[in-house]
Amino acid sequence: MAYRIRPARNVAKEVRKVALQRIEKASQALCVEPAERAEGVHQARKRFKELRALLRLVREPLGARFKLDNRRLRDMGRSLAESRDAAAMLESWDALARTDQSLFVGDAFRQIRLQLQQRAAPEGEVHTGFESDVAQVLGELRALTQDVQHWKLPGKGFGLLADGIRRTYADGVRDLARAQKDGSDELLHEWRKRVKDHWYHCQLLSPCWPEALESRAEQLKQVADALGDDHDLAVMMQLMQDEPELFGLPETRDVLQRCIEQRRAQLQQRALRLGRRLYAEPPKALVGRIGAYWGIARKEQG
Repeated sequence: MAYRIRPARNVAKEVRKVALQRIEKASQALCVEPAERAEGVHQARKRFKELRALLRLVREPLGARFKLDNRRLRDMGRSLAESRDAAAMLESWDALARTDQSLFVGDAFRQIRLQLQQRAAPEGEVHTGFESDVAQVLGELRALTQDVQHWKLPGKGFGLLADGIRRTYADGVRDLARAQKDGSDELLHEWRKRVKDHWYHCQLLSPCWPEALESRAEQLKQVADALGDDHDLAVMMQLMQDEPELFGLPETRDVLQRCIEQRRAQLQQRALRLGRRLYAEPPKALVGRIGAYWGIARKEQG
């Protein structure tokens, strides 16, 4: 079940089909065996993000429906976040450890990892109320399935998608400029959201010209991953301030802080360097280029 919109098909039907496929995959991910629940939640939340990016692609045609369904999906993801966040912190620690293995094999750092591991829910174990949260989300997904089938999507062909592509890309251009000027955690995180939306849009539109748009999508993923790793380390720094006892003695925390700051500088430099190139094109030019790809593909595939 590919996350793709085919130019030779009816676009409104393709959008609904992709949405229904993502809803089905999210529901399946939440119905796995107990031992696979953590990964199931992770996969479901990915599907929610894909759905929200799809909504942004057709924001204007959907009208008021956009805000309603976007909010529903946002709330579904948040309701499942607790079971994922502590595990994500441990993953962030392990990724950081790979940058300086000699430092992280020491007793002090091994003790920190053990405490982070104890903080995360054991495999297969979930927070209180998890079953109720999942049941509620599954109910919301069933309701959304019915609503998607009645989405009104006026417009034809690429014109149905053009404004969504332009708006999301333009927001990315704006947020990149803000992040370069300020560099705050909040602005970098906001830019990452727009990068991921544009990444999803390039995946959706890749049948126009797979060689070009799949390559662009892969580069956008590299930016999003670097910004995601940077954000995870920012969260770790905040946790170290809020719960210093998790991170050992003051001298150990000082060493860790320097390590985190060095890694964050590398990640931000990587994201900004590639991002400047990916967002160099004016929004109108990018939409025109992808629109031309669409027209060529439609003739070839029709």
